[in-house]
Amino acid sequence: MKVGEIIRIIVFALVGFFVMMWLQPFLYEQRFFGVIKSIPIRDWIQQYYVAAWIVFGFSVLFTVLWYIILLKNQGGSADSFKLLWVVGAGLLVLVVSLAVYFNNQDENGELIQETMFSMIGLFLFDSLFLLYWLPTVTSTPGLLKRKTVPFAIPVNDLMNRN
Repeated sequence: MKVGEIIRIIVFALVGFFVMMWLQPFLYEQRFFGVIKSIPIRDWIQQYYVAAWIVFGFSVLFTVLWYIILLKNQGGSADSFKLLWVVGAGLLVLVVSLAVYFNNQDENGELIQETMFSMIGLFLFDSLFLLYWLPTVTSTPGLLKRKTVPFAIPVNDLMNRN
């Protein structure tokens, strides 16, 4: 376990937190992604925060689990860890889908169409890129750091992590 690996996980979690809990709600309040007609913006922002906390929590949880599992199993097969990484990414897509479905509804329980695609797109970016891929590609420990996460070789070469 290297301190730099843990620091990178924490830094990306903080960046993801800032983006999800401050920047994106601000953009919605400023009508950057369009106007929500079916529900007052403040009520919708409350739903957004519930979904954001769910997505953020699962993303950080999967990243930390990934790091711990690889730290404890350095002798394992790179192929099985690649599969594990892909399963984690797939589960995050499922979490995003469910969080948006259950926390993007008007007073009648119908999906709010105006925000569905932007919310899914932003949450997929947040969870898969900011909170899962970046921390795992830059913090995967030991000999597996170049063999398990997609695009790990060029990223680790850029960081001089050999």
